[in-house]
This record gives sequence, structure tokens and C-alpha cells, in this order.
Amino acid sequence: MQVDVDIKALRCFLALAQELSFGRAAKRMNLTQPSLSAQIRKLELQVGHRLFDRTTRAVVLSPVGKALLGEARAFMAQTDAFAAQLASWRARPDRRIVLGAPIYTFELPEHAALLSAIAREMPDIALKVDNGFANSLCAGLIDGSIDMAMIVAAAVPHQRYLADMAAEGAGELEMPDGLPRLTISNEPIGLAIPEEHPLARFDVIPASALAGCVIAMLAPLHGRSLYGPISAWLTAAGATGFLPPEAHAFALERYCREYRIPAISVAQFRPRDRGNVVYRPVTGLDVRTELAILRSNRKLRAPAEDRLWAIGATLVPEKSGD
Repeated sequence: MQVDVDIKALRCFLALAQELSFGRAAKRMNLTQPSLSAQIRKLELQVGHRLFDRTTRAVVLSPVGKALLGEARAFMAQTDAFAAQLASWRARPDRRIVLGAPIYTFELPEHAALLSAIAREMPDIALKVDNGFANSLCAGLIDGSIDMAMIVAAAVPHQRYLADMAAEGAGELEMPDGLPRLTISNEPIGLAIPEEHPLARFDVIPASALAGCVIAMLAPLHGRSLYGPISAWLTAAGATGFLPPEAHAFALERYCREYRIPAISVAQFRPRDRGNVVYRPVTGLDVRTELAILRSNRKLRAPAEDRLWAIGATLVPEKSGD
């Protein structure tokens, strides 16, 4: 026989199981004690067993109450997640698909390829392109207000990303690894070198060759998963990291060209016309960035989202055989 679960009664059960006090649980639920007791009795009648043992001094879970507690918590977590998904859809009454693409992706050929494919294969789609910063787009993917996003970033553990979001903020070149993603490119951080610079003679620059060099450096706002390891690597090598007034990836390319100093280089932002600058991999630094398409973990999806994801998958290079 199907049993209809009373959500309010179940919330009262969980509140009382945590507080073990009718007074505190009633306050937490914004109910009177008699109303809370009525909700508990309703659930006990439905279960057919006592859920709590009561004395004049204490309230404790009964054996049946203990047995149901874990399942009740899991059920309510799923219920709350479903309610959050519904709320995110109510916040978008037009049900447009929202695709995130930071301004810096405009110069990437993959950006143009994605939008051209969408226009060609889904001409009737109601699409909004959000050109916000990557950290705000990732926040939107997490809360379900953004459906997909194309960004350049280093993947970091999901829980650490959430902790950084709640504290000082996640980095602009960081993304949580807990979201579904299609990786279009995955490249190590390297150096942009003026062709006349002594470092240009190396095919792969050893860390020992950096002693005494000044290297234009990414700003801390790009994320601690990049700034910390790169700073430590430069210091250990005896190099000096220089933060120019504009210390983002595109500006570092310009500083290398105009001021003829080596610079940290993010592979995805290297210009097509490399001019009199060479790019070199380095030893001793294991930091990588990806050009990736991410999607929300939201369970409720419009059919257009899956079609859009399939289009994004066509940009992922095929792996060559051995």
C-alpha cells in the first residue's frame, strides 16, 4: 500500500531527534509545543510505532525512531534539493537556456565554433549568453541559475571551491571539479619568452635557469591553486615574480612583447600571431589549465540543454590511438 509522506511531520521528527527537547524543537519549527506533539503523534500513527521514549526528564529516540532517522534525513535532503531545483526554474519564467562565456573567451576559436554550431543546429533556441566572470558563472552553475559555461580554469576539489566561495571568493581561473565538464584542451602553465632572452635557447626551461630572472606574474585573484604553486616555484628557483599593474593572462602576453621580460603564460590565451616571442614548457611546475564546457548538476533539465551539451561534445578532440 502506498503511504503519503507528511513532509511537515517528518521535519518535526528530525527537529525533535536533533534537539531532544519539545520546547527547543517547537521553537525551531516555529510551532507551539502542542502543535509539535500533534505532528509527532501523526507520524507515529502512520508508522505504527513510538518514535520517541518520553520521561519527565528526557526525550530519547525509540529503537524504531533510531532505525528511521538516517532514511528520514536522506529523504528530506532529496526533497530540499528538488525544491531548490523548482525554485531555480521559477526564477527563470521564460525558461531560456543560459550559456556562460566570459569576455576573454571571445578571442578563442572554440567560442566562435560553439556559437556557430548552436545557431546552425538549434536556430529556434531561446538562448542567453552571460559574459560574466568565471567565478560568478561557476556560482551560477552550482545554484542552477546558469545551465552551461565555457571557461578557462584549473580544476580544484569541489568542496574546497565551495569553501573559497563562502570565504574570500574563488579564483577567476579556478573551477570546481564536481561539475560535469567537457575538456577541450588541457595544457601546462609555461613561460612566454622574448626571442632574444637567454632563456629562449632552452626547448624546456629548467628551474635552475631561472635564478636572477624577473618574471611577470599572474595576480592572486586568479586563485590560490595557481598563484601559490607558481610563486613557490619562482622563489625556489631564485627568480623574482613581478606583478604588473594589469596582471591577468592577456596583459602578461602584452608585457612580454612590449617590455621584453619573461612572463607566466596560460596556453589557452596565447595569441595566434606570436611575433618575436617564443613559448616554452618548464620543469618543476605542475599547474594546468583547461578550456572546458561545464554544466549544472541540476537534475531537472530542458531537452535543449542535452542538445546543447551534445554540440559542446563535438569540440572535444578525439583521442588518438596508440
